[in-house]
Amino acid sequence: MFNTTKLERVTLRLVTHKHAACLFNILNHPHVSEFNDYETPLSKTQIKQLIQDDISAYYEGEVIRVAIEHNISGKLMGTCGLYNLTPCKSSAFIGFELHPDFWDKGVMFEVVTGFIETLVKHIPLKHLSAEVSAHNARSHNLLMKLGFSLRENSIWHKSL
Repeated sequence: MFNTTKLERVTLRLVTHKHAACLFNILNHPHVSEFNDYETPLSKTQIKQLIQDDISAYYEGEVIRVAIEHNISGKLMGTCGLYNLTPCKSSAFIGFELHPDFWDKGVMFEVVTGFIETLVKHIPLKHLSAEVSAHNARSHNLLMKLGFSLRENSIWHKSL
């Protein structure tokens, strides 16, 4: 359902257990974790389980979580994913996290744009939602730039 996609600066590929160590550092980074909906610190075991759950849910058609890898260094920069995919694959929530070293560089705009363009070639996705912390101005700005609109308490929507 998802093929590895090379963009200008990054490559998107399905998240695997090889990403666990870097994902541990990203998700536990204080500037990242303050906006996520899970309790931190996350243990290495919890990160491994999170990845395994994403892999299992991918094969069940419920989740597509991709690693964002730097094209030159190969380093994991963050992740982006769809979750709560409806059975007919027409709507889902999108979520993302990026290491702060890569903030304010347009990376996540490139990622989300490329991710959506790749997805709509393979699944009949027509509507995306995103739930974002009210205090996460960077993500709000990104979603506005991507054409999402705020419709209700911290829930953003976009028709494709």
